[in-house]
Amino acid sequence: MKRALGLMALFCWSIFIAQAQKLSFASRPYSPPFHKASVKDFLDQLNASGQLFVEYSSNHLDTGKIIILQGAPSTLGAVLQQVLSGQKVSLLERNNKIILVPAATPLPDDFLLSYFAVFGLIKEEVSGEPLADATIWQPALQKGALSNTYGHYTLLLPAGRQTLFVSYAGYHPRRLDFDLHENTRFDLTLEPRTEISEVTVTADGKNSRKGDNLVGLTENVQDMFLGEPDVIRSLYLQPGVKNTPEITNGLLVRGGSPDQNVFLLDGNKIFNPTHLLGTLFIINRTSVKSLHLYKNNFPSQYGGGLSSVIDVITKDGNMKQWKGEANAGVLAGSVTLEGPVKKDKSAIIVSFRHSWINPMLRAMNAGISVNFYDLHAKFTQWVGKKDKLTVDVYAGQDELTLHRDYTNNLQSWGNRTASLAWNRLLGPKAFLSSSVNYSRYQNIAGFRYNLYDSTGASMQNRVYNTYSSIQQVNGQTKLEFTATNNWRVVTGFKANFTKVRPFDSNIATDFFDKPEDFSDFPPIAFRELVYYLEHEIRPGKRLFIRPGIHLSHFTNNGYSYTSWQPRFYGSYRLGKQHQLNLAYSHMTQYLHLVTNPYLGINGDAWVPSTKMLSPEECDMINLGYTYRGRKKLVVTGEVYYKQLRNVTNYVEGKNLFLNTADWEQNVQSGKGWCYGLEVKLEKTAPRWYLQAGYTLSWNWRRFAGINNDEKFPFKYDRRHSLNAGVTYRHNNHWNFSTLWTFSTGNVFTMPDRGYPDFDDAQQIFNPLSPKEYRLIYHSSMVNQYRTLPYHRLDVATTFTMQHTARLVSRISAGIYNVYGSPNQYVYDLEGTFGKRSLVVTTKYQFFKITPYISYTFAF
Repeated sequence: MKRALGLMALFCWSIFIAQAQKLSFASRPYSPPFHKASVKDFLDQLNASGQLFVEYSSNHLDTGKIIILQGAPSTLGAVLQQVLSGQKVSLLERNNKIILVPAATPLPDDFLLSYFAVFGLIKEEVSGEPLADATIWQPALQKGALSNTYGHYTLLLPAGRQTLFVSYAGYHPRRLDFDLHENTRFDLTLEPRTEISEVTVTADGKNSRKGDNLVGLTENVQDMFLGEPDVIRSLYLQPGVKNTPEITNGLLVRGGSPDQNVFLLDGNKIFNPTHLLGTLFIINRTSVKSLHLYKNNFPSQYGGGLSSVIDVITKDGNMKQWKGEANAGVLAGSVTLEGPVKKDKSAIIVSFRHSWINPMLRAMNAGISVNFYDLHAKFTQWVGKKDKLTVDVYAGQDELTLHRDYTNNLQSWGNRTASLAWNRLLGPKAFLSSSVNYSRYQNIAGFRYNLYDSTGASMQNRVYNTYSSIQQVNGQTKLEFTATNNWRVVTGFKANFTKVRPFDSNIATDFFDKPEDFSDFPPIAFRELVYYLEHEIRPGKRLFIRPGIHLSHFTNNGYSYTSWQPRFYGSYRLGKQHQLNLAYSHMTQYLHLVTNPYLGINGDAWVPSTKMLSPEECDMINLGYTYRGRKKLVVTGEVYYKQLRNVTNYVEGKNLFLNTADWEQNVQSGKGWCYGLEVKLEKTAPRWYLQAGYTLSWNWRRFAGINNDEKFPFKYDRRHSLNAGVTYRHNNHWNFSTLWTFSTGNVFTMPDRGYPDFDDAQQIFNPLSPKEYRLIYHSSMVNQYRTLPYHRLDVATTFTMQHTARLVSRISAGIYNVYGSPNQYVYDLEGTFGKRSLVVTTKYQFFKITPYISYTFAF
């Protein structure tokens, strides 16, 4: 590793030295009197002008070659670069004299050019909102750049007359003509296209420096879950991304568990980003500016998760005029308001959403009640032209009650975040972003524990209440430096301080919902320091590589661990339509999410790594292919292999954290393997948009003492998964959409024998002595059976009305789950003491065939 870092440093230093050794005369103004002549004529005229003397020998220089100057070169370097193009010479500068000497290779294409930086910010004209990933392109030189997350761009161009084109999906392109003789700042605005509705967003067709999935779908598909506007639900349509609604954070990516996903909201970590058992995400669509999903490669700045990183950036707020949007649907109502505090200087955006679904759930006899809300606010202030400050806060809460058959659960969970960010434009080539962040997540869960005799009469009623929380404070800073158009450096630091209360309990006759009601589990505090360095290099027009390193140091109560995490991404364009990419990532995760299976719907607890519980680690390699047809057809295919180490599992027969002194003995570590194939197809036509994704995957785990020490399918293993969505735009008013999803069923375990249990193994305090014993079940094999496949069809339509230039309304209607598929098949064992045991199949079906309608208006 040290050798690799040394070679990387040497390589970067050599590039720096090469860039520093520019000849001093190159930037002097000069325009020859003719544009077509021989090499000798150009050199003789230059000597006659007195501005520069060139000595050469015709023995090693083709002086008769005819040169036609391209463009309008206006410096000595620009003219000589074209005159000496293709000549095998090198230049020596001596006392205002240039000596041409023989060389083994031709003069490099840009050796004599004086480059200056064109830089600035790209914003939306109507709102002043920065545009991320806008394209800046110089067609004559075939050079370009992309704006970063904050709209900043840098492009290095030779001195002289320049023409730039700036473009962004859904906006009118812009042309910029100017003379370049020094580093020049252009802050540009782009005007939205008003003749089209919300468009599909995909990754750029060139060699993207990110190599991620820039997620976005037509607005109609986003609304297809009971009309609720949730752009992040588009994640579930991506290959390799699955939803499991029986857990509170039901996002699964490439065979990983929910805790192996990192969800970032404006750089601040969210520990549970969902509502309604993973069905909805916590951020309203109107607040989202961009959404990136990293699952096939991981840039060096990201860490802390093994499966995916979801990076959500919210809007700064409209700095031109006040505007808003309100939505009323079956699940919830929401409103967003944004506008300038001081025009072009500061802005605020506030978004609020609250559920009102319970009347519908009672009418459906769903056996569940849900309440949730979101409040998000962001204030942005420009200080001069180089500095921007933002203050961002979020608060959200869920309350869920499940009561059906013998099950009675109560759960409350929520997030609180706050951040202060500072962006600084350091100069033509450098951009600095820094922030201080605070995030807290807490979860209160209650499970009513009933015992029944042979007649079905209740013998005992206890509520097992649990409380867990996690708080994190972190500071971070990132520097982006553009050395050349073909070399960009990203580096930064992070410092995290985290405090966990893993598992506080209270056993009583009723539910508790206040943290102070619980017995105190000693908080666990730990720290993490991170440094990362990444280079974005384009050795040629077809090849792009992004090597990097993520270095983290973790400390917890005397235990420390240093993790070197190399990252690599590369793409190679075979032509205009074909591209290959290769990625390798080593990831380390210090937080473990362990689940107590006896607590019903949720018994999750976050715990840090210790001497006994090593950090989770993953090595992944990804090979991909992309085809981009001329008729807006995009097909991508990827194969991947992941090897996991130190993944956690709850030790069977133990009660998690009952004894705070030896809780680590109740968690065991094992290994995992995930591999598969992902295929995605996108087709865009004037009125149609089609997206389909297929995943073939295998997910395995192995733990000592389980399944005879042999590997077994992970509980979230699903062999096949298919999603297909179609949107048809009939005219400017009507859109129609349909979505079909299919997935192989879950794996589950059936016991092969049972033995008496007198409550000791359950470790319940002060149990009443039962008159008849019950059975504890033992399984020699794990996850050897699989439930039936799951599939669902949704249909929707949207009618849009443009009342005035600023007032737009939209009515969405549809049917969720057209033919009534159950959400999830869960196999369990239930029964009375007299019957000893009874195998039953429980089908959780929160939403059956559900028609819906929602109304949205923007002003």
